[in-house]
Amino acid sequence: MNLLQRPLATLLLLGLITAGVMVLQAPPDPVPASAPADRFSAERAMVHVRELARAPHPPGTPEHDRVRDQLVASFRQLGFTTTVQKRVAWRVHGDRDLILATVENIVAERPGSAPTGTLLLMAHYDSHGTGPGAGDDAAGVAALLETARALAPSRNTLRILITDAEEVGLLGAQAHVDALEGKSPALALNFEARGGGGPVFMFETSEGNLPLMREFAVAAPRPHASSLMYALYKLLPNDTDLTVLKQAGMAGLNFAFVGRWQHYHTALDTPDGLDQGSLQQHGDTALALGRHFLAADLGAIARPGRGEAIYFDLLGRILLLYPATLAWPLTALALAAFAALLWRLRRGPGVLKSFLAGTGLALGSLIVGALTASGLEVLVKPFRQGIPNQDPYGVRWFEAALLATALTTLALVWGWALRRFEVRGLTLGALLWWLLALVAATAILPGATYFLLWPLLFALLGLWWEKPWVAALPLLLLFPPVWHNLALLLGFGLPFFLGLLVAFGLMPLLPLLRRPFQTRLWVLPAAGLSAAVLCFAVGATRTGPRLSTLAYLEDAATGKAQWVSFHMPDAWTRSLMTEPAEDIRFGGRRAHASPAPVFHLPRPSLLQDGKRLTITLPERALALVLSADTPMSGMTQDGKPLPAVRRLHWFAPPASLTFELEPQPGSHLTVDVILPGLPPGTPARPADLIPAPVDPYTDTRVIRQVLAVQGS
Repeated sequence: MNLLQRPLATLLLLGLITAGVMVLQAPPDPVPASAPADRFSAERAMVHVRELARAPHPPGTPEHDRVRDQLVASFRQLGFTTTVQKRVAWRVHGDRDLILATVENIVAERPGSAPTGTLLLMAHYDSHGTGPGAGDDAAGVAALLETARALAPSRNTLRILITDAEEVGLLGAQAHVDALEGKSPALALNFEARGGGGPVFMFETSEGNLPLMREFAVAAPRPHASSLMYALYKLLPNDTDLTVLKQAGMAGLNFAFVGRWQHYHTALDTPDGLDQGSLQQHGDTALALGRHFLAADLGAIARPGRGEAIYFDLLGRILLLYPATLAWPLTALALAAFAALLWRLRRGPGVLKSFLAGTGLALGSLIVGALTASGLEVLVKPFRQGIPNQDPYGVRWFEAALLATALTTLALVWGWALRRFEVRGLTLGALLWWLLALVAATAILPGATYFLLWPLLFALLGLWWEKPWVAALPLLLLFPPVWHNLALLLGFGLPFFLGLLVAFGLMPLLPLLRRPFQTRLWVLPAAGLSAAVLCFAVGATRTGPRLSTLAYLEDAATGKAQWVSFHMPDAWTRSLMTEPAEDIRFGGRRAHASPAPVFHLPRPSLLQDGKRLTITLPERALALVLSADTPMSGMTQDGKPLPAVRRLHWFAPPASLTFELEPQPGSHLTVDVILPGLPPGTPARPADLIPAPVDPYTDTRVIRQVLAVQGS
């Protein structure tokens, strides 16, 4: 008997192929410091990470100044012409908030021998105020330092931009764009992170990316990229420094690792918590692409209007791509193949009945998959409370439990159906949903079509030839990485979507699963349920620090003070917030507050002279927030007009600020000066609690003053 005809052998082989595909997605092993000088070494780069990520270093702190000076010295030691680009930059967030910062970008440059443009390598050196930022983004900065050491002078100009104030609103990138005055680099490569490890994804490109993606496919050593991920990313509100450069008309690629999400913007984001394999992949990518693009014709690569690419990687080793203009012709091919197969099978015994059953059962299985995952979400919810980014410490185990549970329920559905209906008609009916999804994606998200098109075409081919493994191989190459990558990106945020994907991915495999699902129908569900319970139990044992927030707010007008927390009081904050907490609005968020002793913080000086408002700060501040009960119109700063908003945030403000504005007489301006650290004598936070990432209102002192505006 053929081994592949044995049910257990089929399942084991499917599992081994899937496991092998997932193993190949992992980052490479870190290269030691003894490696040749022309190679990237994560061990050498880690020296920089440990220096950069000693402690949180947001703008306006002494640690920020230390990191800035160290980076300037490091790039100068490497022979780059290095300057600190100090400017005030601003961006509007939403329709109410104006974000400003005094930024200090680090610009290191080396001219090319015969430049066709400038290659811009980017990362940011500021961290969130609640974490040392080893992953976000000391890893990116260290990767560029080690890359700069290994890169030899070449044809094109190399500029390394280490931006400031990325965490508070991409203001370093905005300052650099403002300073360029239209003289844009030809190509930008940005290196980011949202966590502490995992494979490095190229998750965003500029528009008109076909020539750029062809070069990337040639040069990238371990490409993890798909136009599906980019299509989904464009639907999200997320942005990075590359967003600003793209808005200025620059071409670029964006890279990040997104595993260990609990580390993101928290005290867990330490050098010891960083996956050095991710750092190695960051550096391998930067070095390989740097060498390639420094020798290329950047003008030709970055020229806009050259078409979009549909692209995806195979096993993280090669990148396949084709023009997006082929999306509709290939979809038409799938429609024709589906119709031809249906016509061929139309007179088979029970085919029509099986086709209709497959269509209905497939819809039902999608609902079952989504509901099963949603039920597991309810069980996991307690493990997400008070966790950084609400991503449970045992999230990978919970996702394995989700997968096992979904497969268990779906095995019951399809096992029953495969006993009663003709398998080809049943499968073709189920694949109707793949075809409809492909047509919808072609119309709405062309970048996602590859994920639906190629498994569908091979599934139809396998049904035509009656060779089930023809359908399985492309699906196994494409589907598990996408499921895993979405799980990394979403955490346990949208489990119903992951469950729906499991149901969707089983449909092309029905002919291959016919024997396993028909044999001893109770065995697979029992095994799957046991695996789900075991995985859930292991995930439930994974624990770590919980989030906690505390700030001190003192109102200079009333002479009263409050302890403020964005979380329900915990054992630590309850020792200070002794009276019942009341709900207030603080920093644009809902918060809990209770009375606090008055520490008499030094007050800022507010001086209104006609339209001019001068604010002098009592000490170095993290931020200043100026809010009004009516829009602040006609506002300028240093002679430059600013948008009319109700609230202005200035991060790393200078000691004295002067605004011109035209407030309505009788209106009130509220000035919050945010100072680092809690008042002296505040008990230390217990080791099992860490500050929550709600910068700049965690572990801070806030002095508030209200100014009644006089008519000019």
